[in-house]
Amino acid sequence: MQYRTITKTGEKLSPLGFGAMRLTTTMSGTDLKKASQEITYAINNGVNLIDTAYMYGNGENEKAIGEILKKTGLRNKVNISTKMNRLRIKTYNDMHKMFNQELKNLQTDHIDYYFIHNIIGYEDIEKLQKNDLNKFIEEKKETGEIRNIGFSYHGPSNQFQKIVDSYPWDMCLLQYNYLDENFQAGKKGIQYLHEKGIGIIIMEPLKGGLLAGKLPPEVEKLKKEKNITRSNADLGLSWLLNQKEITCILSGMNSLEMVKENIKIANTTQVNTLKKEELKTIEEIKNIILKLNKINCTSCGYCMPCPRGVSIPECFQTYNEKYLFNQKQFGIHEATINYIGGLLGTVGPAQDASLCTQCNACVSKCPQQLPIPNLLETVNKEFHGNLTKKTLPLLRQILKLFKII
Repeated sequence: MQYRTITKTGEKLSPLGFGAMRLTTTMSGTDLKKASQEITYAINNGVNLIDTAYMYGNGENEKAIGEILKKTGLRNKVNISTKMNRLRIKTYNDMHKMFNQELKNLQTDHIDYYFIHNIIGYEDIEKLQKNDLNKFIEEKKETGEIRNIGFSYHGPSNQFQKIVDSYPWDMCLLQYNYLDENFQAGKKGIQYLHEKGIGIIIMEPLKGGLLAGKLPPEVEKLKKEKNITRSNADLGLSWLLNQKEITCILSGMNSLEMVKENIKIANTTQVNTLKKEELKTIEEIKNIILKLNKINCTSCGYCMPCPRGVSIPECFQTYNEKYLFNQKQFGIHEATINYIGGLLGTVGPAQDASLCTQCNACVSKCPQQLPIPNLLETVNKEFHGNLTKKTLPLLRQILKLFKII
């Protein structure tokens, strides 16, 4: 694997990083055996960055990574990236308390890449700096407990440069893929970071898996016409790896097959290796998907859990699939069948959009700043109609009576 150098620090990172947020979970937590196999293979095949966060699974994700790295003895072969949950920081002491808990969770004495999590605007950084964020960073850097400091960004482009200039950051974590080229910090933000020599690490390279698997029939037809043999995941990751500005892309891998495929892509795609025809085709694919996709959700799950039990990402995914694929059975959209069967409660607790009470608990958590309650109402009307809230409770009682749920 050919590593990429952060100009400012001289550190080398693998072009592919392991995004641990999407590790397979069971009723008892992270599937440690499966995750250990995937992480071990990735590290032994050149991946030297693994990313987690304080908020993932309320700390359980960090604990899983710590346990895996301790048991496998691979801590010294990989850089750990984790994040400060700024929403829980009220004082300078809170920073220390959270950081010490993260060290404990990860069973380590230092964090290699530490990010201030989910910055949306300059006021977020300003508020932390008033509580001595800079002092905290310098103290931890001096002791070696933090080796590199950065922030993850989910805000508008017009505030990005001001935040970059507010502190001598070592790296930055951005959402970027061929659909989101001009979203949030976007291409201009990436260029600004590159000019300053700051490491650029990418999250959501495949937009929560949307760009990795099955794509609309129009896209598959276009690929066939253009004789594009790369997989959809390959196209998405290679589009990023082809750019000299990108240091590392975090892929949320949760199967060994996925790990192997992504490592192969990272090993074969270098800067400026994509052909002009491939880049042109990706642009055409982007335009098709943007036209069909309705809700810009990445299924990150930050909005969960919902107090009312709504499976927000699944509701949005099913709604998008109706328009992306337009597939029907007996004249009924497959998405409608899946929605009613999967979310109504025939295979578990009811999770459909009609349960939303507009409490807005999810709104401040969403990195995409989506108006989630309003969108859930749209999904509800799409699949059930205006009488849903009145009829669903009765329908559930009938299904329970006949022991269907």
